[in-house]
Amino acid sequence: MTTAYFDGASRGNPGESATGACIVGDDGRSVWECARPIGIGTNNEAEYKALIMLLEEIASRGLKNVTVRGDSRLVISQVTGKWKVREERLRPLAERAAELAKAAGARLEWVPRERNAMADALSNRAFGGATEATAVFPLEKLERVSGTIFIAHGSEDYAVDVMHRSCSCPSFRNRGNCKHLEAAISVAGKGDKPCSSS
Repeated sequence: MTTAYFDGASRGNPGESATGACIVGDDGRSVWECARPIGIGTNNEAEYKALIMLLEEIASRGLKNVTVRGDSRLVISQVTGKWKVREERLRPLAERAAELAKAAGARLEWVPRERNAMADALSNRAFGGATEATAVFPLEKLERVSGTIFIAHGSEDYAVDVMHRSCSCPSFRNRGNCKHLEAAISVAGKGDKPCSSS
């Protein structure tokens, strides 16, 4: 089953904003990912633009029945018709996203932020710098135990699960992201270039 994730971020709300999205194959590996700055906007606009960017990529690949996950309850609920779109500036974005989702037969699901770590990291990467949560972890200290399971070695060892986007470290529990998970994703996904395919 193909699964896809999206996230948008704004620093200032409105302020500089960015989108991140990825498509993950059956084996838990990223087959496409994109991190893109989109200029000034609100967080909700960034979330919508990330979803549209992802759905356009799904359409260009001819994928059908993809499960699309995001941590914006507003965007998921509006696109699926559960909530009304009350802000006029969001209406065209919601209509475009709904049209693309319907054409692809995409199933939209809300997930908590900690289950959207890869897309969240991509949207933050688009700002052009690592945040504290996504600081670089040395790859030589990362041991692959199985396909998508890693051990991050250091003063303490942490278990990292790329497929379920989780890590046992305190940073992940507090923020929903961490440098160990980011490093493991880059190894498992084979690449960290914006809008890249594996």
